[in-house]
Amino acid sequence: MALRSCKRCRKIGRVSEPSEERGETLALPPEVRRVVVLGDPHGDLIALDLVLAREAGPETVILSAGDNVGYADATLSSYLCELLAAKGIRSVRGNHEAWSEEGELSQAPPGRPRQLSEAAWAYCQGLPHRIRLEAPGSGRAIALVHSLPGWAYVNANQTKRLLDVEEADLVFCGHTHRPAIYALKRGNRRARVTRLDVRKDQPVRVELDPELRYVVDAGSLARPSAPRVGMIPTRGSYALLDLDARTLELRSVDKEPRLRQLLEESLQRPQ
Repeated sequence: MALRSCKRCRKIGRVSEPSEERGETLALPPEVRRVVVLGDPHGDLIALDLVLAREAGPETVILSAGDNVGYADATLSSYLCELLAAKGIRSVRGNHEAWSEEGELSQAPPGRPRQLSEAAWAYCQGLPHRIRLEAPGSGRAIALVHSLPGWAYVNANQTKRLLDVEEADLVFCGHTHRPAIYALKRGNRRARVTRLDVRKDQPVRVELDPELRYVVDAGSLARPSAPRVGMIPTRGSYALLDLDARTLELRSVDKEPRLRQLLEESLQRPQ
């Protein structure tokens, strides 16, 4: 079966293999017992701030699945990258970073800035293709990548391929903007899927089974989508691994109250 690359990748003729030359290993200290993976942020500062307020702490490491830039303009994309760097949030390289030649975004709103700041472009240039996590006591080989090779989407039929390519028992990824947990029984080719309905505040939780391998698609902070509904830009999604509870979760954030607050404050200002 041929891998399914994203329609926009095919449309603009950019389906080349992501560079696999750079990889990093992150050894988690014993006190870190939670791993948060941000779904594709795409410059969404409000969603990032909501996640940091909810999840940041000494027992938690926060990572990004890539595509920190694009769709949003270069100003917002740059601010987000600079905030990730300042907070020590490591990320892998997504297709939007790969397509930003010389720091110029390939996709941004019409008429808006496309050139990333020098600091943001430096951050993007330093991103690896994958991060391998060494988590004491997890008993699993864990990796973070943006997508399958060729920027192809993960799905129930391609879960095994991604796990095998990454030589891992647990892989976090993004790219599709559709948050889901794929559980694959050893010896099977098709995974069981548990999806997050990003319209709801209730998280999805899965207990880790030693007989299963997992791919966790963290979705998107900026542009998550739901089956038969499409993109929901007022919501955001991310993933959580709890090493003590041995659980995987998909969680959502609601940006609408913050957006409404900004609107009301703006309306109250003198003309």
